[in-house]
Amino acid sequence: MPEEVSLRVVLVNSPAGFAFCLQRGKGAKSERLEYLEADGGELAFDLAVAVREGKLKGTPDFAGPFVQGPSGGRFFYLCVGQCARTVEPHWIGRVKVPLSISWGAVRQALDGPGLLQARYAASRGNGQPALATVPLLGNGWAAG
Repeated sequence: MPEEVSLRVVLVNSPAGFAFCLQRGKGAKSERLEYLEADGGELAFDLAVAVREGKLKGTPDFAGPFVQGPSGGRFFYLCVGQCARTVEPHWIGRVKVPLSISWGAVRQALDGPGLLQARYAASRGNGQPALATVPLLGNGWAAG
């Protein structure tokens, strides 16, 4: 029986002039949720995922409306758009946030705060947003 764990991803140094939002669903049926405009500081997004033992014994597997990818390589997307003053952002790409989480971290979250948190650098050196698969900062996902 799957359990549910809450995730929080924190965008560090979010590039001003851009908007970020979670993507729910896959393909043509996907939707962008309410977006947050970056101001150069931190932004955070929260979501819940189901977790159960994966096909490879001793590894977690994640599911839910935000989860994408094959078993053993799950992730979720953040959409990135360039802000305009009078209209919705012009969506330019996505960030692939890997769900590379150990059972130990999942258990620690379920036994304690119920939350796993990860951070990534949202800006590249040129001030543009990081796109594609992003490396997580520190030790990646941790209970917190």
